[in-house]
Amino acid sequence: MFNRAEYGLHHPGNIVPVCEPCNKRSKKPDGSYATWEEHLRHVCEQRDELSNYSVRLAAIQQHHLQGEFRYPDLSREEKEAIRVIASSLYQNIKAEVEKSLALYKELDKSFVSKR
Repeated sequence: MFNRAEYGLHHPGNIVPVCEPCNKRSKKPDGSYATWEEHLRHVCEQRDELSNYSVRLAAIQQHHLQGEFRYPDLSREEKEAIRVIASSLYQNIKAEVEKSLALYKELDKSFVSKR
């Protein structure tokens, strides 16, 4: 998932191996995505494992904050640069998908629909 709201980096420090249900981040009632901490709490509550929340939280924080895979410290300007680049990439990808879909529709009309 490309996170346009937070522009998460593809960096080892931003990755935690989890099962598929845990990787699908929950949304708040207003439609915005929950923070990873809120999502972790939500998953633990759903599984009736709230007693494991603090242990899991500490393990993820340890992964994010220490060691060779520590997430890089970014300045406000660096975060803004990532936001601008990510937004541009998203718009470019969206445009390419729209062009590809239009091409497919034209090909379908020309070759498939004429049969």
